[in-house]
Amino acid sequence: MFKNYLIIFTLIFLVSCSDSAYFDPGPCPRAAILKGSETKELDRSDLVIELNRTIMICEYNLRRKNINFDVGIFGDVINSDTVTLENLRINLFIAFVGPDDTVIDKWSKIVSVKLKNQKISSFSIPIEGLRSKIEEGRTGSSYKVLIGLE
Repeated sequence: MFKNYLIIFTLIFLVSCSDSAYFDPGPCPRAAILKGSETKELDRSDLVIELNRTIMICEYNLRRKNINFDVGIFGDVINSDTVTLENLRINLFIAFVGPDDTVIDKWSKIVSVKLKNQKISSFSIPIEGLRSKIEEGRTGSSYKVLIGLE
């Protein structure tokens, strides 16, 4: 009988000492190209830039109410065999969007893509070290990261 009381007391003690403020925000927000896939023709050339897909990794810091994340962007440069450029500079934007489609943060990035002497040159671009605020009690599915060409 005393053994049962000891077990119940120990369980109550452990539960009361646990961190009840712990909240699991779940998986990372969804990262996507703004229009599903985005295409842009460059002036004064036959080059076409196409953004196709994204990946994202993240880490939540609940005490500071922010999210740290890295995004990978995959795409193609079409007609890259028609120009003599070795590298192409691309202007991108990344928007961290919260509930009700409110833009919380926006970044502009200029990245360089190495061109190959072929009709289609594929590329991947890492964008690292992004940080944004999150609301307490919201899960990762409340947010999204949108990427596009400027």
